[in-house]
Amino acid sequence: MQPLSHAQLVDLGARWVRREGFGVVATEVVAVGCREQADVIGLRATCSAVIEAKASRADFLADWAKPHRHTGGLGLYRFFACPEGLIDLAELTKGWGLLYATSRSIRAVVRPPGNIWPRRDAASAAWEAFQHQSNDSAERSVLYSIARRLAGQAGVVRGRSRKT
Repeated sequence: MQPLSHAQLVDLGARWVRREGFGVVATEVVAVGCREQADVIGLRATCSAVIEAKASRADFLADWAKPHRHTGGLGLYRFFACPEGLIDLAELTKGWGLLYATSRSIRAVVRPPGNIWPRRDAASAAWEAFQHQSNDSAERSVLYSIARRLAGQAGVVRGRSRKT
């Protein structure tokens, strides 16, 4: 069996976030005002979730040297996606979820219960354990970058179709 590539993990992670009900999903977005480039970010009206894809042990171990892992960063909820067994449960930092991937699917090994994805101030204890202090300014920069791309050259996203 071929090892999973980073790109495959990103694609699987994006599909998983979408299935979890995040209406806006983007991969590897670069945004002015945000030093972090999340592999996957999903946005809902209530919260955001980030998935970091790890195809190798070295990549996983190097992740904690990133400054945004210690202060702020993207994602109220955060997950690692990796091939099965690459990250051991004992190595998982408190509050992070874990997704194990195969070539065709991804499954949650560690995650909050259910599918309600509450905002920061409305969570039960089970969900609060998975919440992080996200950098709201950086998240707005990412959302702005996504919106600019969606608006395209016209520069306008219409909420309702106009009848002429």
